[in-house]
Amino acid sequence: MDEKRHIVTIVIEDREKAFNHVSELIHQHASYILLRVGYPMRDRNVSVIFLIMEANLDILGSFAGKLGQIESVKVKTMTLKV
Repeated sequence: MDEKRHIVTIVIEDREKAFNHVSELIHQHASYILLRVGYPMRDRNVSVIFLIMEANLDILGSFAGKLGQIESVKVKTMTLKV
């Protein structure tokens, strides 16, 4: 499959419960990540992470699926058409 670039938005609604799991998955897929920007809102116990990834759709789907299975985590992906 062709590698394409994707935007991945991750919202962690309970940092104490899910942040370590999300960080571990991001670390496992680090070779596909071109950009990572995080915005922790400590006063609300929420974090938002934006990623730009270069991967095929199988890898992206697997990554997003694993993130989506973590309690209090929401994931959105968008493939860039460039």
